[in-house]
Amino acid sequence: MISCENITVRYGEKRVLDGFSLELPRAGITALSGPSGCGKTTLLRVLAGLQAPEGGTVSGLDRPVILFQEDRLLPWRTCAQHIADVLPRDRREEVPRWLALAGLEGEAPTYPPALSGGMGRRLALARVLACGGDCLLLDEPFTGVDEARMARILDRIRALGIPVVLSSHERAVVERCDRVIALDGPPLRVL
Repeated sequence: MISCENITVRYGEKRVLDGFSLELPRAGITALSGPSGCGKTTLLRVLAGLQAPEGGTVSGLDRPVILFQEDRLLPWRTCAQHIADVLPRDRREEVPRWLALAGLEGEAPTYPPALSGGMGRRLALARVLACGGDCLLLDEPFTGVDEARMARILDRIRALGIPVVLSSHERAVVERCDRVIALDGPPLRVL
């Protein structure tokens, strides 16, 4: 299990997580569903080790990788270069595999400014998937991606056999996950 116990995170006087505890399975795709601003992103940042809580502990994760809400693409790097940059040299032949997983076949030489918003989002997702890791933490991974394409990509991610925790308030995404944890806040709480 992935476990958060008594996690507290504040921004100034605002408590985003206040003694928050949750256990997540290390299998399948788990959706964290709740309104914008309730604390889902902060929870993912804590799980990734990017946000140190004031109190509490996280266990069960050794090498998580995170997809941020922002694509964080470099306009001077091609799609293929974005993927190759995260792969070890002896695995660079995998670039087409990761682009195909995200439905970006044929886009290897394309630069991010020439991509649509949904394509940019899929490139950012492909880059994270190529990183590997023992758990994927995906923050709003399908923003701007049409429902049919999202469904295909989510099935391909499931086939990787890596536990996934994703945040979304898009009903079509949440309905395709193995389990849904409904949240509200702040402070973040399970409904």
